[in-house]
Amino acid sequence: MRHPTDPPQPHRAAHFLGKLAAAGLIAPQEAEIALAAAAHEAKGADRAGLQARLLHTLHDHTGHAHLPPLLAPQPEMALDAIPAALPPPQAIPPRAWLYGAFLVRGFVSVLAAPGGVGKSAYALAIALAVATGRPLLGDRVHRAAPTWVLNLEDPMDELDRRVAALCLAHDIDPAALAGLHLHSGRTRPLVMAAFDRQTSRFLYPDRDRIIAAITRAGIGLVIVDPLVKSHMLDENDNRHMDALATAWSEVADATGAAILLVHHVRKGAVNADIDAARGAKSLTDAARAAALLEPMTDDDARLLGIPAAEAWRFLKRCDAKANLAPRATRAQWLRLETIPLGNASADYPEGDRVGAVMAWRQTSPLAAISPGECNIALDLIASGPEPGARYGLTRNPRFLTRWVGHVLTQCFDLQDREASQIIALWLKTGLLVEGEYFDRPQRKTRRGVSVDDSKRPTVTPGPGDQA
Repeated sequence: MRHPTDPPQPHRAAHFLGKLAAAGLIAPQEAEIALAAAAHEAKGADRAGLQARLLHTLHDHTGHAHLPPLLAPQPEMALDAIPAALPPPQAIPPRAWLYGAFLVRGFVSVLAAPGGVGKSAYALAIALAVATGRPLLGDRVHRAAPTWVLNLEDPMDELDRRVAALCLAHDIDPAALAGLHLHSGRTRPLVMAAFDRQTSRFLYPDRDRIIAAITRAGIGLVIVDPLVKSHMLDENDNRHMDALATAWSEVADATGAAILLVHHVRKGAVNADIDAARGAKSLTDAARAAALLEPMTDDDARLLGIPAAEAWRFLKRCDAKANLAPRATRAQWLRLETIPLGNASADYPEGDRVGAVMAWRQTSPLAAISPGECNIALDLIASGPEPGARYGLTRNPRFLTRWVGHVLTQCFDLQDREASQIIALWLKTGLLVEGEYFDRPQRKTRRGVSVDDSKRPTVTPGPGDQA
């Protein structure tokens, strides 16, 4: 039974937790969660007394007072309708783009991909590009900036291997990576957001610590890989994911850093659409840009002339969402190179071989044309230049419109030589077949090309398309 002179239960909790925190016997975030529960029980005017009790205890045992953010009073903020200033367009500062039209300071972006495709290797290559100021993958680095990779899955020595492989693949002097910062979740986990069911409150144990660390180091880009390891929320709850997205947006706003969240897609998702990202939509709705990484499909490999056994090395990066810039109309191809580190030992005479992402530019112009676009061109080829006629392989300047390559030059703004390369590849794969036919308009037998529909590239319907 409590003695009449004892402090109320919440105040005793604050006193006790303050002593534990001052002695370093409990983690700060654990104390904050418990104190939040005590504050919830205290209610009303007693809340101020609880804060005073906590401050008094911390001061007595540490010599200084520290009020946990969860109990800090919220300042009153005025809310007024302010007339628009409407400066001239030339006086408006440009957006602080950091990497291509994908990462911008002060905003959150999302990179989504299936497991095992290479998203971590791609994200790390972006980090090195920004840290060095070099366009390692072909995207423009608008300004070099210190980067911080929060890898929450792998140990530090594995991160060292991946960085070493990228340095070898891209000829980077490790001395040029002074701006690269690495963090392993194996050493120190990250809890950006959690949910206390007892108080029905969202908690942000590491949010302020992240902001302070970014500010101290002058970080310009933060990569969180994977996002799922950075929180203790329900991934399928829109309210939970909105709280997580808001927390990362607050970090971006407070520090001016670009935030890249590496996320998974749903199992079986193959469309270059932001809705392929796993979990509730509120997370990706809050992102200002999103990109998807996809493995090379069998159709892609056949159209681009890639041996089936090598297709696993190739990744396709597609813009899935772009609120601050126009979406790219063509995909970017990347290749995973296997890099030997040269770290052989007696036990491991071959040493490590680690994957490193590099830009890949196929000589065939088909590298930038989607299967859907190919099918549009193939439909036109199958229809012929006029009813009863077929396109031919001969490029006669007098009858250029009857040349099959003319369809491609008109559809994709290609040069004649580029169209000829595509036609040669399609003939080689059997997608196009040359043979004799009766030309009804000319009333004679001629040679022309037809389309083998069984070898067309397949297109998976999008979320809003009819199957």
